[in-house]
Amino acid sequence: MSDALADFRAAYLRLEEEISRLRTENEELRAGLRNDKKLSPREVARIRDLRADGWKQRDIADAFDINPATVSRIVRGEYWR
Repeated sequence: MSDALADFRAAYLRLEEEISRLRTENEELRAGLRNDKKLSPREVARIRDLRADGWKQRDIADAFDINPATVSRIVRGEYWR
């Protein structure tokens, strides 16, 4: 395997692990809470950081169990200014 392909694979695996970790963390934070719970300031900051790091809206939305449009609105400052 070429170095570039190995680096890509390693980066991809790290991203998958991070998505899994975020899903678990999100489930723990929401455990026992109503479905209409709003995102915490910490979650909003994390969403903005992930988007700035190049994550796709869909991946972030999946990790936080929210709509991709919500991710877009958070990043643009329409939500959580």
